[in-house]
Order: sequence, then C-alpha cells, then structure tokens
Amino acid sequence: MILLLYFLAVAALIVGAGALYLTLVPAVPSTWVYYHYRVRKPAVWSMFAAGVLIVGWVTLREGAFPLATLVPLLLLGLAVVFTYRLHQEVVFRAVDFPAMAEDPLRLPLRDDMHLAVIESEGVSKAYPLDYVIHHHIVNDRFGDKTVALTFCAMCRSIIPFDVTDIGPLFVGSFKKANMIVADRRTKTFFQQATFESIVGPLHPHTLSMVPFQILSWADVKHLDPLPQVVRVTEKDLRPFELPIHGVWRRIVGSEVTPGLRRTDRDESLPARTRVVGVLAPVVHPRPVYLKDDLLEHRVVRNDVLGCYLVAVNGTVNGFHAQADGHEVALTLTDDLLLHDSATETDWDLRGHRIRGQLDTDLTPVAISDEYWFSWKFFHPDTELARI
Repeated sequence: MILLLYFLAVAALIVGAGALYLTLVPAVPSTWVYYHYRVRKPAVWSMFAAGVLIVGWVTLREGAFPLATLVPLLLLGLAVVFTYRLHQEVVFRAVDFPAMAEDPLRLPLRDDMHLAVIESEGVSKAYPLDYVIHHHIVNDRFGDKTVALTFCAMCRSIIPFDVTDIGPLFVGSFKKANMIVADRRTKTFFQQATFESIVGPLHPHTLSMVPFQILSWADVKHLDPLPQVVRVTEKDLRPFELPIHGVWRRIVGSEVTPGLRRTDRDESLPARTRVVGVLAPVVHPRPVYLKDDLLEHRVVRNDVLGCYLVAVNGTVNGFHAQADGHEVALTLTDDLLLHDSATETDWDLRGHRIRGQLDTDLTPVAISDEYWFSWKFFHPDTELARI
C-alpha cells in the first residue's frame, strides 16, 4: 500500500511539474506540451483522490490513521500545487482590458522607458514594455476590435495580434525559446514568432499582426494627440524576474537559450545581439539589420523593400517610402520630425502628417526588434544587411 502511494505521488509530481521540463527539452514535441496542458489537472486530481481513498480505506479498516502514509499524501498535495502554480499561464498571467490613466503625464514613467503604441479603429493606446513583460500578454479593446499585445521576454519579440474573431489570448506554454500563446475559448496553441497554430480545435489558423510602433516615453508624451496610456504603478514597472530570483539575469547575461539547442542556433553573432528584421513586405531573403547600426545612422532606406527604418531614442520603426503616390526622401529633423524636402511635408515619429503638400500619413512597415538567435531560427532565409 505504501509503495502504491509513493508511486502515485511520484507520478503526480512528474505530471504536475511537466510544464517546466517539457518546455525546456527540445526533443519533446509541442503537441506533447499541448496535451499535457489539457490533461494535467484531471490527471493529478485523480491521483490525489486515489491516494486519499486508499488512506481512508486503510484508516477505516485498521481504526487509526497510518502515519506512514503522511509523506506520500503531502507529496500528492504538493503535486496539486505544482499543477496550478508552475504553469506559464499562472506565472505570466495575461491582463484583460486594463484601465487607462486619467492623466498619463502623472504616471511614474521615465523618459527612457519604451512603450508599444497601437492605433486601431480610431483608438490609440500605449503600453510600457516594463509593464507588459511581467504579463507577456495584454488583451485590450479598440472600438469593436480586440487586440492581444504579446511580448516574449526570452527572445524579446513584441507582436500585437487581431484576435477579434477568436477572443483574448493567454500564455499557453513555451517552446523553442519562444512563447506559445493560446486562445481562451478553444485553447488552440500558436507559436508567437510565426503567427501559426500548432495544435488545437482552430488548427490550421494564422494570427494577423496589427501595425504598431515602439517609442520612448520622451517621444510619446509629446505626441499630439497623446495616446491613452495604461494605468501603471511603480510596482508594475519593477525589474523583470523569473520565480527563482537571479536566474533571469544569469540567462540574459549568457549564451544560454533555454528550450533551443545550441546546434539549432546560428552562432555567427552572439545569441542576444539585438537585430531588427522586416516582417512585411515579404522578400527572400528577409533583410535583418544590427540594431546598433540603425541607431547610429538614424534613417536607413531599403531600396528592395521600398521602405525606411527610423531609429530614435533606442527605438526603431519602419515606414513605406511612398506616400500618396509620391516617393518620399525621409530625413530626421532636429526636432525629431520626419521630413520630405521635395514636398516640404512633415510627419511625427508615428508617421502622422503634421503639415506640408502631401495630405496623408506614412504607412507603417511590420518589423521585429528581437534577439539574433530567435530571428534567425524562425526566419532561416534571412540576410544580414550592412549599412
């Protein structure tokens, strides 16, 4: 009987903690992670209930509680705790429809903090990345549209998705050193970096990216009109940490890429070299730039794609080189406006027209500012563009 209880306890602990090791072992398929997510709670609760029933039956038969069963019972209880507390869905709890600040200028934001700025359905909102990283996903409404802003801390990929049709997302798991997102209604798993479904009722399905920009607070607070900004506190902006203190700093300060084998990485650059890749328009090979090069040159034109990359205050954003049928030649003015001398037209850092002959905004280009190891793995047909 004791051996059976210990067997149940060990099995329950293995299942309960599976969200940790299954995600970190590259050989484990993503589909296994999905099915573990679906069965872990009923499986562990069933083993816990079986253990309690066995101990109850022995207690009734012998007329006293068998003290030798206390340890396996506690282990079964610990497995239940692991099942709930050690899953990415709980560690990085998604936020749904957060409140916006009444006076954004009074928020505890520093000028060098970066914010994701999303505009859709005539609504413009901004989210400090130091806040988003703790949750990995922020679901919000933009008129009749629902947008899920996703931020994978491990690879630093930031992608907002239009989830109006499928509903809010949550952190489903982690695989290939990249976050797996899932919708709450069907629990279908999607790889964040590729937008593609992996397994689940909606598979096959591709998520749609929503245009956005990353800007510093120094630049956001001078936009006219000022976007709505999510209400945050000092606690919301605390440094990011994993549940075990100090582990995160050791990971990002090394070449380690949990969940991705070293043999699967391109080592022509250090793993955490910051690069900016162009997601759309799609060409082959996909161009990717060293972020430091872009920050040094500030405005870079890619003739093949017909777009500009603009780097200001540690952020990079992309825009098409045509506006209203006119080929623009963008430069950055001293007061951080995008300027086309031929038409004397100025745009702000979001590409919104301020004045000039052209009566149109600049069209954003979808880019990703992330680590080299992740970009190269998910976009193997890439080419490093030198300026």
